[in-house]
Amino acid sequence: MLKNTTLIQHYIPLILLVLLAVSCEKNENVEDVIEQVEFLESSYFGICFSGTPTGLDTEVIITDNELYFEYFNQKRIHPYNLNCDTAILPHIDFNKYLLIGKFTNGGGCSVKYDRQVTVEEENNKLIYKIDADYFGLCEMLIVNMNWALIPQKYIDYSIEFQVE
Repeated sequence: MLKNTTLIQHYIPLILLVLLAVSCEKNENVEDVIEQVEFLESSYFGICFSGTPTGLDTEVIITDNELYFEYFNQKRIHPYNLNCDTAILPHIDFNKYLLIGKFTNGGGCSVKYDRQVTVEEENNKLIYKIDADYFGLCEMLIVNMNWALIPQKYIDYSIEFQVE
């Protein structure tokens, strides 16, 4: 009996190590999508494509070049003769990515964004959460279209936008 007890005591650290490793194992799907998401700054598309969205396009999901050019050509503006009629959109490889965006606005002198994309595998759903913190007492409206490139493998997932 003493020999078995010693043997069990000998393996307890190994068993605990295995249990700890399994319990700390990352959810690959959540980590995977978070690591592969690229958040784009408002200036990414340039001033020529910065027209404000209509009430219908405050949440945008673009899956191919045709939708990409259609959407941004509606946003093309021509202020101060900047030759926006000849401006070219940045290339996005829609074989690798989806482009999603959520419009936010608020008042203040500045804003800080915290953006995160998570996945609910069991529901085939992505959640794009945007925390927008507006600072200062300026009487200024701050608007932004919070763009993100998402891996193409999520093309069949629904996308839920959340803004706080």
